[in-house]
Amino acid sequence: MPIIRITLPEGTALKKKESIRSDIKVAVLKTLAPKETKYDYVSIYEAFGIIGDGLPVVDVDLRPGRSADRKKALVTEIERILLDTMNIKAEDIYVLFRENPAENHYTGGTPLPEWKPASDLG
Repeated sequence: MPIIRITLPEGTALKKKESIRSDIKVAVLKTLAPKETKYDYVSIYEAFGIIGDGLPVVDVDLRPGRSADRKKALVTEIERILLDTMNIKAEDIYVLFRENPAENHYTGGTPLPEWKPASDLG
C-alpha cells in the first residue's frame, strides 16, 4: 500500500497520464519496498490550475512505518518522473504524506495489517 493521487492540469494528455501512473507504480516498488503490490493504488486527476501555482499535487496515503529516507526516495522518483514526462521542475511539485493507522485502512471489508518492511517478514 500506498494510495497515491496525482493532480495535474486540465487537458493533460492520456498518454502522459498513463506513463506517469505506470512509472510511479515502479517507483513505489523501488522506494517504499512493499511486500506485495496488490494494494499499490495510483490515480491521476485533473484540476483547473497551472504548473507551479497549486499543481501538481501528489497525495500519498499510507500506513505508518516508512522511514523519512524511504519517503524522500519516493519524492525524488516522483520529481524525476514529472520532469521526464511533463518537464515539471521539483520546486513546482507539492507532495503530501498522510499516515493513518492500519486499522483505518480496509480492503475486502478487512483492515490491513501493520506495515513492516519485507526484509523484516522473513
